[in-house]
Amino acid sequence: MKKLLAWAVIICTLIFGGYYVASPYLTLYQLKSAVDAKDTATLINAVDFPQVKTSVKEQLKTKVAQELPALDAADDGALLGAMFATAMVDGVVDAVITPKAVELILDGKDIGKQLTLGDTATPQTDTADTATAQDWQYDLGYQSLDRFGVTLTKDNGKPVTVIMQRYGLFTWKIVDVRLPME
Repeated sequence: MKKLLAWAVIICTLIFGGYYVASPYLTLYQLKSAVDAKDTATLINAVDFPQVKTSVKEQLKTKVAQELPALDAADDGALLGAMFATAMVDGVVDAVITPKAVELILDGKDIGKQLTLGDTATPQTDTADTATAQDWQYDLGYQSLDRFGVTLTKDNGKPVTVIMQRYGLFTWKIVDVRLPME
């Protein structure tokens, strides 16, 4: 009887451990299925929008600061322009990082051509911009026990990295999108 109980515990532990390790891959499969089925509700539940927006804002503000030439403290117009450009990032990111934009990104579409700031709910459909799964190269892997990264690279060679974080034992949410800033 003790031997049977020991085997039951080992088998349950292996099943639990296997599911624990495989859970981000299963989440990616569910996200791909949701995109294929145009199931926006599943996509919305899979993204932590406040964290993604914060990350993208920081990336863009850093890029804007790097692109601006060294400003002379006496040049009030240049300082005002730099402040305006940095502040504008918040509004643009808030308007673009939406559930519909996530669906378009995961579907391989160019959101710059698909969304406008005035109307983020109805994208324009352009079949020429639709990417197939063969157009993307994937690099998947754990970054830590609770973080999983997916690096997507298209023909242009500019990688986009999507970071998922574990919530609970088996649930994963997208918490970061690292854009190519070259």
